[in-house]
Amino acid sequence: MYPTLKASTCIQEVMGPNLVQSNTTPEYHSLPSLKYTTPKTRVFAITPQSWIPYAELMRLDRPAGYWAFYWHFAIGLALAASMSSPIPSPLTLISLFLFFAVWVIVLPGAVCSWNDILDQNFDRKVSRARNRPIPRGAVSTVQGHLFTLAQIALGTVTLLPLPRRCMYHAALMTAILLVYPLGKRVTDFPQVILGIAFGMPIFLCGEALDSNPLPLSDLYRLGTETDDLRLVAALCFYIASVLWTVIFDTIYAHQDAKDDAKVGVRSLAVRLGDRTKQALSVLAATQVMLLFAAGVACNFSAIYFAGSCVGPAISLAALLWFIDLDLRHSASCAWWFCPGSHLVGASIFAGLLGECCVNSWSRSF
Repeated sequence: MYPTLKASTCIQEVMGPNLVQSNTTPEYHSLPSLKYTTPKTRVFAITPQSWIPYAELMRLDRPAGYWAFYWHFAIGLALAASMSSPIPSPLTLISLFLFFAVWVIVLPGAVCSWNDILDQNFDRKVSRARNRPIPRGAVSTVQGHLFTLAQIALGTVTLLPLPRRCMYHAALMTAILLVYPLGKRVTDFPQVILGIAFGMPIFLCGEALDSNPLPLSDLYRLGTETDDLRLVAALCFYIASVLWTVIFDTIYAHQDAKDDAKVGVRSLAVRLGDRTKQALSVLAATQVMLLFAAGVACNFSAIYFAGSCVGPAISLAALLWFIDLDLRHSASCAWWFCPGSHLVGASIFAGLLGECCVNSWSRSF
C-alpha cells in the first residue's frame, strides 16, 4: 500500500505546480492535468510575472531537484570535516553549508536552462515537459542561451572567495553537467553521466576545507598511509554518490519512459524497463557496501556506521520495496523520489556529522 496523503505535495515538487491542479490528491493511476497555470506558491508568490518563466527554467518550482543535488555538497563537507585534523570550527562549517546552499541554486539553474534549450523539440512531445517555458514559447531559444550564460558567469564569480583549486573541480563538474543532455541522444546511460558530475562535490568540498585527498592540481602530496586511506574513503564516497544518483534519476526518468521511447530519448529507464527494480537493488547494495568500506578505511566510530550505513540501507530497501513494481505509475516514482532522496541523504549526513562531533570531543581531551 502506497502513502497517498502527501502524494500531491511531492508530485508538485517534482513536476511543478503548473502540472498539478489544486484541491486534488491524485492516485497513482491518474495523470496530472496538462493545462498550464502560473505557479503562485513559494518564491513565485513574490516573483514579478515576467520573471516567472526564467524561475521555472531554473526549476525553482521544484525543490526536490535542488535537494537531490545539495545533499552531495552537505555530505562532501561533512566527510571532509570528519577526515580533517584539526576539525574545522563550527563557524567555518556553517558558513560553507550556507555558501553552497546558495551556489547550488545557480549551477543547476544553468544546467536545467541548457537542458531545456537542447531538449525543447523532445519536450513538446512529452506530456510532463511540454509546458516548460521554452516549449510553450514563454522564453525564446536566444533568451535561454543568454540566461544560461549569465547563470554560469554568476556561479563562477560566486566561487572566487574559495581556494583556487575549487575552480578546477567546479569547472569539470559544470562541463560534465552540460554534456549530460547530449548523452540522452547517443547512450542509454545518461544517468551515469549525471552521477559522475553529482559525485564531484566530494572532492570540491574537500578542497574548500583543504582536506581533499585527490587534488587535481598537486597529486604529489599523496604518498603517506594516512593520505592513502583518506583517498580510499573519498573514492568510496564518490562512487557511492554516483550510484545514488543513478538510482534516483532512473526512478525519476520512469515518469517519462513511455514518451521517451516514442520520441527517441534514451535512458536507463527505457533500457531496463521491467528489470529496473532488480538492477537498482544491486546498485543500492553496492552503495551501502562502499559507505561501509569508507568507514572502515577511516576507522570511524559506530555512530557513523549506524547513521551512514544502516540508515541508507533501510531507506533504499524501503524505496525499492514500496515503489510501484513495474515503475510505470508516474506518481509512485514522483512520490518516492522526494522522500527517498531526503531519507538517504539525511541519514548519510547525520552519520558523518555525528562522527565529527565524536572526533571533536575526543580530541579535546
